[in-house]
Amino acid sequence: MRMQLSRLGLALLLAGSATLASACEGSELAATPAQPWPTGLPRPPSAAEASALKASGVAWTDPQVRQFYLDQVAKIADADAELQRAGKSVEARARAAFTARHEARMTARAMMQDAAAVEALRARDREKYNSPDGPTFEYLLERAQQKGLTGDAIFQSIIDSAQRTDAATNRSMGL
Repeated sequence: MRMQLSRLGLALLLAGSATLASACEGSELAATPAQPWPTGLPRPPSAAEASALKASGVAWTDPQVRQFYLDQVAKIADADAELQRAGKSVEARARAAFTARHEARMTARAMMQDAAAVEALRARDREKYNSPDGPTFEYLLERAQQKGLTGDAIFQSIIDSAQRTDAATNRSMGL
């Protein structure tokens, strides 16, 4: 029982789920961690590639998985700025930020070694978002509207929240 609770706790720490600005008091903008990435350790570009690498024997530690996730989330700000310079609408930018965050989540989960921890994350997300893979874009839209946001402010809140991670989780991983 204690091992199951420990795994669930770790799973929840690795969740890094997207939340709206006012819903996540202990969040911080993602920053590139100070830890250098180990030479030769692959950084998978997708969940499918992470699964294939894991099947071939590649293994990442939990802090490495979190570092990978933070690195991916940290890229969202630059990508958003580029889309803004290209004249993309705030809605298109929100969809891109959401997709980048979702792909980072799914790839990080595929990198995790503990299948029970991944399942605990999926169960948590089913309970919280009614989706095993985190919030949907529509969920975030509805949540922003429930908080009284309208128009472009809804989409901006999604862009902003896609760039925040849980500070306590990051600290617990030494990042």
